[in-house]
Amino acid sequence: MPDGAYYDRELETMPWEKVQAITFERTRQQIERVYALSPWYRRRFDEAGVRPEDITHPDDLARVPFMDKEDERTSQEEVPPFGGHLCVPEQDVIRVHASSGTTGNPTFFAFTAEDLRTWDVIMGRTFYTTGMRPGDRYAVLGNLSMFSGGIPAVTAASAIGALGVPIGATAGTERTLELVKLLGVNIMGATPSFAVHLAEVVKKATGEDARSLGLKYLMVGGEPGGQIPALREQIVETWGCPVRDLMGIGEFAGACFGESEDAASLHFCGSPEIHLELIDPDTHEPKAWEDGATGELVYTSAVRAATPLLRFRSHDHVVVYMDPVPSGRTAPRVVPLGRTDDMLLVRGINVFPSAVRDVVASFAPRTTGHVRLVLERPGPLVDPPLPVEVEVAADVPADQHAQLADDLVASIRQRLHFNPQIRLVGEGELPRTSLKTQYVRKAYEEG
Repeated sequence: MPDGAYYDRELETMPWEKVQAITFERTRQQIERVYALSPWYRRRFDEAGVRPEDITHPDDLARVPFMDKEDERTSQEEVPPFGGHLCVPEQDVIRVHASSGTTGNPTFFAFTAEDLRTWDVIMGRTFYTTGMRPGDRYAVLGNLSMFSGGIPAVTAASAIGALGVPIGATAGTERTLELVKLLGVNIMGATPSFAVHLAEVVKKATGEDARSLGLKYLMVGGEPGGQIPALREQIVETWGCPVRDLMGIGEFAGACFGESEDAASLHFCGSPEIHLELIDPDTHEPKAWEDGATGELVYTSAVRAATPLLRFRSHDHVVVYMDPVPSGRTAPRVVPLGRTDDMLLVRGINVFPSAVRDVVASFAPRTTGHVRLVLERPGPLVDPPLPVEVEVAADVPADQHAQLADDLVASIRQRLHFNPQIRLVGEGELPRTSLKTQYVRKAYEEG
């Protein structure tokens, strides 16, 4: 039960090794279950030469084959609509959500009643970590249609006694402000880029400063940004309140990492319902949870009934922190670096689009902070210079544009060690969205 600063004091302050042991035992039982119930899983295990009884120690998990988005999609193409990895009778599925991807067929996430209660626990624990409490009023400004960070965010807030306000992404600026004021909303949830955009629109459309809303804090997630210093400072400045960053993965929970008031990166809040691993994205070897370690996050549904996923590669590349923090929480904390499948290689230099956004945002108010990398041919290998579209602020005189471009080139070279080609565009020309912002433009697909 919630206890002061903790949703579950015993769990959140328990040594991480003990939490992992509890979660592994649940995972081991899940492996036995899916092998018994799903011919699709049984085939995968048999092809890998692994049986459930072989998995007796956490190190044995490395024998279980990875899954990724393509495996999930293939499973659902073979056995539509929920896939061969569905492990309950279809009539037990009472809700469905879907991936927020913009290409290909969506992947569906099926839920039993118990699965939904589990999600409320995971996301409620995450929200509580950020500082949400009974009596708070939380407005969800993201997409409410199928998105796992939409309706589940509303129900999770309600589950911990907060008021969930499903405004969504299509209400319009004036209607959003009207509802926020009428209902006394003190916490809003949005993507980092949409939070910046909304503050800009509020000022232009109403003449009001976003600070006048007096938010307790602004919860951001759905894309890299909350941990980008320059972008974070921009949000804090425009809204006049703290930022609490979130991270989730649609297949497992709309939010399972959350930043507490100690601002010590994002605490993992998903155990013991989710087993979390860190791997080397190139060798696929497991990596230890050590302070300063980097790698890719891999998730396993330890208790999911309907569509459990085993060793699911997220392609989220993170740096890990394990040193003690003021809040006393013991789970790993992470800072997202970007997606390993979004990473570009420019003459051997790893380039994450979010890192470029960080540099560009640091030039505010000369830039708006909005940026897009342009690929003239498929990556990840890119010949320099890498084209980077950057929005210049409207009040920067045209005769200062060349100097701004030179300054951006110099800063990117110094901080990120690759050669960019800066293409300045006018304020408002790059797309805004309440969903995940696309930081890469695939020009080779435009014909």
